[in-house]
Amino acid sequence: MAGVNTMEKKLAEYKCDTNEAICLKLVRFPEDVDDDGTTFHPEYSHQIFGDDEVAFGYKGLQIQLFYTAGNLSTLFKVKYSSKVTETFDCVEPDDVEGKIREIVPAGFTCNTDDFISLLEKEANFKPFGTLLHTYTVHSEEAGELTYQIHKADITCSGFQEYHERLQTFLMWFIETASFIDADDDRWDFFLVFEKYNKDGETLYATVGYMTVYNYYVYPDKTRPRVSQMLILPPFQGEGHGAQLLEAVHRFYCSLPKVQDITAEDPSENYVKLRDYVLVKLCQGLPSFAVDKLHLGFSADMIKEAQDKLKINKKHARRVYEILRLRATDMSDEEKAREYRLEVKKRLFGPYRKNQRELTKMRKCLRPEELVSHMGQMDTQTQHEELEKSYQVVVEDYRRIIERLATQA
Repeated sequence: MAGVNTMEKKLAEYKCDTNEAICLKLVRFPEDVDDDGTTFHPEYSHQIFGDDEVAFGYKGLQIQLFYTAGNLSTLFKVKYSSKVTETFDCVEPDDVEGKIREIVPAGFTCNTDDFISLLEKEANFKPFGTLLHTYTVHSEEAGELTYQIHKADITCSGFQEYHERLQTFLMWFIETASFIDADDDRWDFFLVFEKYNKDGETLYATVGYMTVYNYYVYPDKTRPRVSQMLILPPFQGEGHGAQLLEAVHRFYCSLPKVQDITAEDPSENYVKLRDYVLVKLCQGLPSFAVDKLHLGFSADMIKEAQDKLKINKKHARRVYEILRLRATDMSDEEKAREYRLEVKKRLFGPYRKNQRELTKMRKCLRPEELVSHMGQMDTQTQHEELEKSYQVVVEDYRRIIERLATQA
């Protein structure tokens, strides 16, 4: 038994956390290749390496996936200090290289010198598609940096191959990511690039992107649905997500055939970002004026948000709640109470549905079955959960209001 435990301990030394082992880089200059400061790591690797996010069979495992900053030409190398087969017979290591090859498109290099030589071609890389928006961000280190947002589609020369390289990042940073069928012409692609100078030339670095699918709405409209959105880690926290979402929203608002703009299974972070962008867009609309907010959520708000900004009723309601909170003196007990009841009225929807279901159950369930369901819908618990939900919502709203204040 002791021998088995000793063996297990020795084999455990050959387990590596794949989130740490995978080293990602966006390379602009040759010196970036050996600079650990330019390395970033995945948040997730379970789709490739299983729920444990572990690779077995190696010590000191390092999986290098380095990309040129613009065109995303790829270097792929697997390095390790020792392999389990060097010590143990009949123990097979994981096929790390094979697993990565499943998601990294062909055309990568495994030679560092060849990869560095590809940097010379970056000057030839230009953003795909049509320029939608240009903006600047102030950096303490570099001063004013200029960014561009472009709209592309699969017909753009070279874009399909570029997109195949770009979408590999999804696997590392979106928990439930999957690759799309980019051949479908109903996909729109929106890309963010940074302009930078190198040896007197203007080059472009990939910052992030969004994919949007255009659904048909009877009889003659479309409903663009955001499918994927990713700002690459070196650029996160700089406001690029908001710039991208606002530019995309404004683009679709300019198209008469668009009904409204939605998102597929949005994450909490995406919902917060969308709230910020939609409030920013709506705050200048007459129906959302400060003197109208205390009168409640109105048909005028629904119509104006829909007609002018392609915002559906559900999203317009959240915008109203945020703007009303900003306009409400929450130190005034009566005004605070009115606001709290207004938000809780919306939040109570699911609980009201539960009550309707309970009424139906009374007619068809046996007493013991009914008791179990009633336990799940206890009134006191509902009130407690409702209060918790309200506090979370208001805290999120306050963060959005603070962010709007800093941008004013």
